[in-house]
Amino acid sequence: MQIVPVIDLYKGQVVQAVAGKREHYRPVRSHLCPGSDPGRIVQAFLDLYPFATLYIADLDAITGLPADRIVIRKLREQFPLLDIWLDQGLHDKDGMLQAGYRRITHVIGSETNISPRQLADLVAVRPQPVLSLDFRGEVFLGDPALLRCPDLWPERVICMNLERVGTGNGVDEQRLQQIRSAGGQRRIYYAGGIGNLSDLYRLHDHGVTGVLLATALHNGHITARELKLLEQAPAKKMPR
Repeated sequence: MQIVPVIDLYKGQVVQAVAGKREHYRPVRSHLCPGSDPGRIVQAFLDLYPFATLYIADLDAITGLPADRIVIRKLREQFPLLDIWLDQGLHDKDGMLQAGYRRITHVIGSETNISPRQLADLVAVRPQPVLSLDFRGEVFLGDPALLRCPDLWPERVICMNLERVGTGNGVDEQRLQQIRSAGGQRRIYYAGGIGNLSDLYRLHDHGVTGVLLATALHNGHITARELKLLEQAPAKKMPR
């Protein structure tokens, strides 16, 4: 199971995401390194474990401010071997075409309220994007028709419960089961509420391809040793 560390960027800093309440996000305080500089945080992640992929949420762009292009380009140059997944709240073809980043995988979030037709257009513009199906508790954030059209989903899909992000309150297994079942053979990733190694093993037993993780790395509740133990666990598939 792949672990994908996450940084939430806001005005040039990495901020701590809690329960999706973006207006209350503050600069991250991590036991991995001092400060909230994006480059130092990413390097601290890599010093902890040899992650292959990094997820960046550009909160400036997502909330309607100018995108944090300078920081993102610096990270791309500083860590050329990382596979970067970038969420900038893109929801139309023009925005996707103008994004202007090389060697970056774009994340399409359902919270932008894209329709199934728009999703199909975006997938055609940028092959192999990642679709994030966003929930706040039990409420789906986006066009409900997206959930009824799994045939339009790209190969990689994230099940994200924003209400649980940064809380350590545990896995939303009901939502995960829903997306995992609808997704067929797609690669499903999970985000929100992961607090410890037990949560990771629970997700491993569900057969997810990967997990997005930040808070449990910053606070030390999931360690390098535990990540190595998880790496050795045999792959499992959730019963259909």
